[in-house]
Amino acid sequence: MHRACKTSRLKTLSRCPMPSLQIRDLPEALHRLLQHRAQAHKRSLSQQALADLEAIAGGDPRERRRQVLDRIAQRRPSSRSLSAALIGELAPEHLIRADRER
Repeated sequence: MHRACKTSRLKTLSRCPMPSLQIRDLPEALHRLLQHRAQAHKRSLSQQALADLEAIAGGDPRERRRQVLDRIAQRRPSSRSLSAALIGELAPEHLIRADRER
């Protein structure tokens, strides 16, 4: 968090500046490549650099979180066995043991 946000009332107003990154001595060929990519995607140079960095870092955190939750949902027991557990057909000890053995 920005130091001014920690000590001022800006923190409560959600107007703290976002972190930034400045790249010095960018090779000309890389700059041209980034410009071409930005034009192809109808983005500014800054927007394209941010999109590329996000893709390299693993994508949008919200999308990654959604994918993880989808994978967890796929690993859940079927609704029949889950409902059986909920109505008491399976003892809690068995459920805990099965979970630990997973």
